[in-house]
Amino acid sequence: MASTAQRLQRAADHWNLAVGRPMPGGSRSAVFGARDAAGRDLVLKLPPARTGGAAVTEAAVLTSWRATGAAITLVDSTADALLLERARPGDPWPWRSPAATVEAMVDVAGELLGRLWAAPAVGHPLPTVGGSYPERERVAREDAAHEQRERREPERGLPGLRRLPAARSAAAGLCATASEQRVLHGDFITKNLVRHGASAVGWVVLDPAPMVGEPSVEVATFAAYQPAELILPVAEALARKVGADVGRALRWTVVWTVHQAAQAWRDDQAALDDLIASPAMHDLLAT
Repeated sequence: MASTAQRLQRAADHWNLAVGRPMPGGSRSAVFGARDAAGRDLVLKLPPARTGGAAVTEAAVLTSWRATGAAITLVDSTADALLLERARPGDPWPWRSPAATVEAMVDVAGELLGRLWAAPAVGHPLPTVGGSYPERERVAREDAAHEQRERREPERGLPGLRRLPAARSAAAGLCATASEQRVLHGDFITKNLVRHGASAVGWVVLDPAPMVGEPSVEVATFAAYQPAELILPVAEALARKVGADVGRALRWTVVWTVHQAAQAWRDDQAALDDLIASPAMHDLLAT
């Protein structure tokens, strides 16, 4: 398997790029600022080599989303790399936004989701939410082990880890009863929403992990990433904004909040642990 340096050189040669330093924010892909021979300000992305076909899948989805104005523009791609327009100014929505900005955040998220869901069909096979669920649980457990090791806190994340079986059962039931299916971004969270002056919305989404599932899954993904005290209010507000089933969105939100608690990386970990232990969350998970 080629190293990141070898892949980077291959992509730079293919597109005749001057490649800059690694860009911050990427946790699984290697991302670099770059300029081509015409001087265009671009981004070169190398998805994880172990997830074979990730570049092709992402390219197919970004091509489908090109006319929406809601996603970053794909300039070109190979089987191993993506060349993307660079979002400017490119700053993401602050993770811990003041409560007064929540309505504006929900408005932006709803506008982006509406545009993405209205895009043409993707001419490429995509995983389903149910099919990808075991991998997401594996990542949660792997992240928990990492945080426990690095922080020297062997019990960190245990409340979430203990609820993963219940979350898995709830997710299976939700997948089995889903009626509406859409192409989902798959990682629709505030760090993947960035300002872009060239977009009709003023914002674009980055870094899709595309899959097929019901809209409530996407609403819940976004909500579960919020500070603990905003998770359920944002889930309900965004579900209403986009016309998703509020009850199913709240149940999916509990599932992904359990995953967030298990991953154990957040500064509000104690509040998150308290939230998933609350009667409201327990009742939603058991419904």
